[in-house]
Amino acid sequence: MREEYQRMNTPIEISSLTDYINQIDAITDPEKSYLYRGQEDEAWRVTSSAYRRLVSSSEDLGRADDFLPYPLRDLYQNYLLEIINEIKLRYPSTYRDLSALECMAHLQHNRVATGLIDFTFSPLVALWFACTDENINGKVIVLENHSEKIEEITTIEQLQQDLAVFFSIDQEGWYLWAPTLDSQIVEIQRLIMQQSVFLFGLPEIDTEMITQEITICSGDKADIRTALEKMGISERTLFSDLLGFFERNSATQPYNLPVDALDS
Repeated sequence: MREEYQRMNTPIEISSLTDYINQIDAITDPEKSYLYRGQEDEAWRVTSSAYRRLVSSSEDLGRADDFLPYPLRDLYQNYLLEIINEIKLRYPSTYRDLSALECMAHLQHNRVATGLIDFTFSPLVALWFACTDENINGKVIVLENHSEKIEEITTIEQLQQDLAVFFSIDQEGWYLWAPTLDSQIVEIQRLIMQQSVFLFGLPEIDTEMITQEITICSGDKADIRTALEKMGISERTLFSDLLGFFERNSATQPYNLPVDALDS
């Protein structure tokens, strides 16, 4: 059954947390490693935020949204180098001693459009993110963490390579990196709770890379998130850092008033 799922790679639809867990068990091999990404809209492609920014800008100029034609591939690398160079120049005391990749991780954490694509080792965390908007169908993308397709950053020497190495215009490879547990560049508490890793190299993940897509219907999202919260997976636990506190308590976020307060 597992091999059949991976060969066909047709989207699977789930309607409950139990159904989802059963499907994950069916499509994964316990002896292999997998990466998961939850997207609230099933129509979204798996792209970096830098890619989306460049495509949006090119559309404003009347250019077609092809998979980064080579002029845009040049711009993609140049854009990434530009934001790293600018942040190092403007804020040298913070960024001077960081590698280009570490700079990018810090920028990603602060909502800058970068070449990093967020994934997680946890299928349940990915499911939570796929259920964030209850008005549209979501999906979870499953990738096999295959060493022949994805090179993991495991040494300081690799980490300190120039950005052009990781985002070479001519390369067709992928890299995987998780900041260390004593990192000072990103909020480790959030990374730990979300079991987060960064996948990067190309602007977009090709469908051939995807092991499986799992669709979540909009009408089932609320119940699934309630079930996940009972298992300790909620906005409060996944975004338990200071930035998460700010985001949860902004003017745009709902507040659960006590029932007796409404009656007084």
